[in-house]
Amino acid sequence: MANINLPKGALQKEAFKSLPAKEKEEYLRNLLIKVLELNPEGIIISQIKEATGLTYSTLWHHLEILSCTAQCHKIPRGNLDVYHPTGKSVHLNDYNKGRVLYTISTIEEREGKFVSVHEKRENNLGNQTVVGGIGIPIELVDDLIKTLSKVRGKGKGVTAETLLEEGMLKKEGAKSEELFEAGLIKKGK
Repeated sequence: MANINLPKGALQKEAFKSLPAKEKEEYLRNLLIKVLELNPEGIIISQIKEATGLTYSTLWHHLEILSCTAQCHKIPRGNLDVYHPTGKSVHLNDYNKGRVLYTISTIEEREGKFVSVHEKRENNLGNQTVVGGIGIPIELVDDLIKTLSKVRGKGKGVTAETLLEEGMLKKEGAKSEELFEAGLIKKGK
């Protein structure tokens, strides 16, 4: 199996085991992001397991979180998943809402350009950490903004069913009665 690049100063297995649970979680997230950055051609879990001594299930769990929060990309290759770092990121803006920080960036990938939205919250250690995220292909942004503007324009009382109905009517030419009968929407009051 090919060797991978590891960050300098990575903890030895025993030192890692002695960390409190919350610190382990943050350490692993940061370690895996650095490992991905040092291996831009992509890596598989067994390579990281061999190089670090961490368990497969631990690595899989944390890589899946990174993938689901748009902090890395997972590309299936047969029966293997290859994990890649995110591309070059340019920070655009931050938005605060209570205890939540939303970070907007653009990211250039091999597959194209994306707008990234990350939801960050303060963790138990007092650091901002990503708890949710999405990467949206840049060519979909205008349509997404139009759809989101409809939500805002309707104000209070807009429902997911209403938006689904409008979207399906537009896309499929379906009638609301057909959507109701199919169980895709509920009758309005």
